[in-house]
Amino acid sequence: MKYIEIPYKKLQTFREWLELNEAELARLDSLRPFFTSRKEEFARFFYDFFMKIPEAKFIIEHQERSGHLLEAWAQWFESLFSKGLNEEFLGYLWRVGIRHVEVNLDQRFSNLGFSMVRVFCERLVRAEFPPDEAAEILCLVNRVVDFCILVETDAYIEGTARCDFEIMKGIADRIRNPITVIGGHISRLMKKSDVKEPIYPIYEFIFSQSTKCERMLRDIKAYIDIFQRELSVEKVSLSELVREVLEGILSRGSYGRPRIEMDFREEASHILADPRDMKALFEHLIENSLEALEEKNPFIRISSIREGAPPHSIIVEIFNTGTPLKEEDTEKFFSPFYSTKPGGTGFGLSIVMQAVRKNMGRIHLERVKDEGTKVVLSLPIYE
Repeated sequence: MKYIEIPYKKLQTFREWLELNEAELARLDSLRPFFTSRKEEFARFFYDFFMKIPEAKFIIEHQERSGHLLEAWAQWFESLFSKGLNEEFLGYLWRVGIRHVEVNLDQRFSNLGFSMVRVFCERLVRAEFPPDEAAEILCLVNRVVDFCILVETDAYIEGTARCDFEIMKGIADRIRNPITVIGGHISRLMKKSDVKEPIYPIYEFIFSQSTKCERMLRDIKAYIDIFQRELSVEKVSLSELVREVLEGILSRGSYGRPRIEMDFREEASHILADPRDMKALFEHLIENSLEALEEKNPFIRISSIREGAPPHSIIVEIFNTGTPLKEEDTEKFFSPFYSTKPGGTGFGLSIVMQAVRKNMGRIHLERVKDEGTKVVLSLPIYE
């Protein structure tokens, strides 16, 4: 797995969520000798517990360095109470989470391990401190353990997703060059052939399929980029964004002269979202609308209103004329690889859904009987 930079800023945010301030950490520091002197006892407790679980026992007994596990667990327990949740310890926790991905360790075992940390600490503290003081200490210990779970789980999720997407990107990169080469050669053969030759329709078919594959690879990359990119929200003008997207689509495609009407209400003109995600979202929605237009009455209407009920949002509607969707198909369109268009990749609306969910929005398709189709978006308002 490629190196993943440790997101220290985000991990420190976890600490703030759990209110582990300097005063709390100083209190933890005063308890260091009490806990660290029991590190070997903890390691043995930990080992005995997991050896009772057949699946965990199999993993422990077949580790390359299984004899070092007791030492490693003792050091981990010592670090928990001696490092003060500093960057060194954050990096250590993060790398543990990544390591679990590399060795394919079930994250449930890790979470169970943290539960055993709580059990062990509770036994120690209740045996040595008065009830009121013990309750206060255990509250602090639980928050520290919660923090460790957050960091390791975040690393595990990031590592798992990165691993999956590295495979997807690798496949896409490996396929892209051959597909481009095939498309280029077929294009040259088409130029040298007469359209009346029997071979010409075969060339056309191969070229259309290679073009479709190129578009699919492009869409897969866009999907991965949206998923992996950190969310960065800011004020986004709907009218400016939509006009920019429209201009780009119309300049590179042949869509005739559709009538396009836009109505962005003043109180519903700006959203709070990641502009890169929103650009990808509107590109796919508007492109789909243009491709679905009927020749007799090519019309698109894009409008926005403020949603009344809290949490306050903006409702964006994109209506296009054309054959209305089938009611039973409206949910399928958001599934990867599902498409009703001959040249469709089936990834456009999956990209849209990914961008919507990431930016705390909602989306659904509506069938407008005898008229066309309407996309209804709900996005956070900028106030």
